[in-house]
This record gives sequence, C-alpha cells and structure tokens, in this order.
Amino acid sequence: MEIGKTYPMTLGIKTTHTASDGKQSQKMSSESKKQIDYTVKDFKDGVYTLEVKSKQYSEKMTDPSGKSISYDTNAAKPANKDIAVSWSIYKAMTGKTYTMKVDQKGKVVSVDGLEGIKTSILNSVKKQVSAEEFKFFTQIIDNSLNKQAISSQFEETMNIFPNKTLALKESWSDSQKIDQGPMKGNISMKRTLASVEPANTTITVNGTQSLKGNESQQGVTMSANSSANVDGKILLDTKSGWINKVNLTKKETLKRTVEAQGQKQTMTESVTTVTTVN
Repeated sequence: MEIGKTYPMTLGIKTTHTASDGKQSQKMSSESKKQIDYTVKDFKDGVYTLEVKSKQYSEKMTDPSGKSISYDTNAAKPANKDIAVSWSIYKAMTGKTYTMKVDQKGKVVSVDGLEGIKTSILNSVKKQVSAEEFKFFTQIIDNSLNKQAISSQFEETMNIFPNKTLALKESWSDSQKIDQGPMKGNISMKRTLASVEPANTTITVNGTQSLKGNESQQGVTMSANSSANVDGKILLDTKSGWINKVNLTKKETLKRTVEAQGQKQTMTESVTTVTTVN
C-alpha cells in the first residue's frame, strides 16, 4: 500500500430467509451496505498507520407480508422510531475517524481514537430511548467498538493467505470443531490460489458447515440439524494486496424437530447469504 493513498471498501450483505412447516411457508429478506475508507498515513518498521473513516451505512428489511422498512445515513432520519435509533447510531459514526496500525501480514497492532466515536454515538441516541434501553445500547457499543472487535473483523477480511509461500493452484484450509453449546459439529473453509495476473490475484473459496444437536426437557425433545455450503471468489490487487472484489454465497438449511406426547412437528429453514466487497 502507498502512503497518502485511500483504499475504499464497500461491504454488502444480502440475506433471504424462508421457513416452512410443511403446510405454510414464510419469506423474509434483509440487505445492508457499509462504506469505509482506509487512508495510509505512514509506514515505519513494517507497520502501516491507517486512518479509518466510516462513509455511509444503509439497511433494508422486508417482512413475510412484503412490507419493508429501511434507512440510509445519506438520507433524512426516518420517522419509524426503531430504525431511527439505528440511523442515529450509524449517522454519528459517519465522517468520524480512528487510527489503526497494521503489519504487512494484515495483523492489527493497535487501534486508537474509538472513545470519541463511542461518545458521539451515545449522545445521539440518549434522548431517543429509555434509561434501560440506553444501558443496553451502551453495552452493545462497548462490545462492538473496541480493539478486539475491530481487529477481528479486519483480520478476518484481510488475512486471506497463510504464513507461507504458495504455488499457483495450491489450496489451504481452515477448520473449526464446534463442541460447546447445544449445536456441535464442524466448519471448514478451503481457499485456492487460482490465478495471478498483473491487475488481480484470484482466490476461489469453498466451505462446508455441519452442525447438529438435541436436548430434552419435561417430556419435550428438540433436535436440530444444520448444513451449509459456501462458494465464491476473492480478487486482490496484485500490487498492493488490497481487496478489489469479493463475492461469497452461503446456502444453509436448518431443520428443527419438536416431539412431545407422541406428536412431532418439523420446521425447515433455508437461508441464503450473499456477501460482497467493492
């Protein structure tokens, strides 16, 4: 990356959720878009100093009846109270900056300047919510605007390559065993260095998820089985390593069964999530 240059990132997430009990089905959808600029202010001893600025945030939700509610920080504050609070939170972040230091491997070294943004957000919503709601929002902001959360999100997005030299068409995998909580199983993700060209380096992504669990309480047995596949591509700028484009699709099927007094009811949910960057 070059000192003085700004690297924009637009993250979009679109989700379609269908639920059916075999007799009736319902469909809901949501989509969101977030624009962030990363400006390189300095590079010293292998560490980049980045100025991070939120530019815009929008969200749209459609319920089973087809009714939609939405907001956009580039538009006026919505009249709907629930989404007006969300608009206020993201509007308070818009234009504000914080500093992040990142090494050449994409690992975050430090994050500074978040306190002022937190204060601005909380001041923007304080008069719109009750004291109890304000306490809840304070906890959410504290949990989402801290070094650990910011670092995790950035590193998950940018730390694509393993810590080794790769050959063309070589693949590498990450796997996670889930053994805590009611749902247990495995999640795995395979990435392949598909091509390296002057403008773009292409990485293909394939992943699977398999989780299941059951529990019984007071004569009622509940079981769930979840399976998912992830497919897509990541295009990186070959020179800088910055993300030029991402398109990932996750298709998940979740089947829930409840049994009690000889009766069984099954609900099947299908969720498709498309994640795009730039």
